[in-house]
Amino acid sequence: MLRPIQESDIERLLQLWLYVACTNHPSLPVRYWSEPGRAMRRRLNAQCRLGGQRDLGVSTHWVYTRAGSDTPEGLVTVTENRRVDTIFVSPGEQGHGVGSELMAQAKFGRIQLETLVLEENLHGRYFLQQHGFQEAERVFNAAAGQEEITMHCRVA
Repeated sequence: MLRPIQESDIERLLQLWLYVACTNHPSLPVRYWSEPGRAMRRRLNAQCRLGGQRDLGVSTHWVYTRAGSDTPEGLVTVTENRRVDTIFVSPGEQGHGVGSELMAQAKFGRIQLETLVLEENLHGRYFLQQHGFQEAERVFNAAAGQEEITMHCRVA
């Protein structure tokens, strides 16, 4: 089930995100994710303060929960400029179509999307390719010590 984010989701989602990020980026130390984690916390809190309303300049966040549960098992964030900023699914729900549901929500009502993914995140890159994203550009990310890949997807 997909629904807008709620304040009670934030801690669980941040823990899931950190676990998935560290798992998919084994070369990067946990401290690499500290600032992105703080930035994500700010964005999620801001969305909750708006009560889930879409406002110009604000990202939209959709949460996946199992039927009959309120526990978040995945998240997709789309920024106002059509960037899939975040998409992840808890390990127990991976491979069951949850990521595809989240991606379908990200695509809904949009003409195109873009996202960034680090080169070593093979699982993420494969997932994005399966959902129509194609590599557009590579730029060296000095902080990560690897290429950061911009991928585009034409939805309609």
